[in-house]
Amino acid sequence: MNEQVISLIAAFNRNREILLLKRPDAAHQGGLWSYPGGKVEGSEMPLQAAVRELKEETGLTGKLWRHLGKASHTYPASDKKPEITLNFLFFVCFCPDTTSLSCESEHAWVKLGNLNNHPMPEANAKLTPMLCIPEMANYLCALE
Repeated sequence: MNEQVISLIAAFNRNREILLLKRPDAAHQGGLWSYPGGKVEGSEMPLQAAVRELKEETGLTGKLWRHLGKASHTYPASDKKPEITLNFLFFVCFCPDTTSLSCESEHAWVKLGNLNNHPMPEANAKLTPMLCIPEMANYLCALE
């Protein structure tokens, strides 16, 4: 079976909003919203991948990094691609300075309670409930 490890990030700004990126229409799951992130490469650790992907995809630098959890999702084989299982590691970080924000795709800062208004791939949507665990309330209260 084909598997990939993916680091995804819930990046919060000073207003306690989460950054979402809209997937290009031509991409897999195009037109849907997603958390920034991508493949863990080579000998890279998942947190290193998360830090790198956030910088590459958004220009942002996060701090107060925390690992929230993990989830897996299998996409069945199609005419063009074999079956693949994505193993997600979900991180949260705080981006106090968003002046360097530079996204290649459409983006939105979204309040936690409004995430459902932004359709996501089923694989990413499995991670969203992790943002509602009690530890997240403490994390958000600690943001400057």
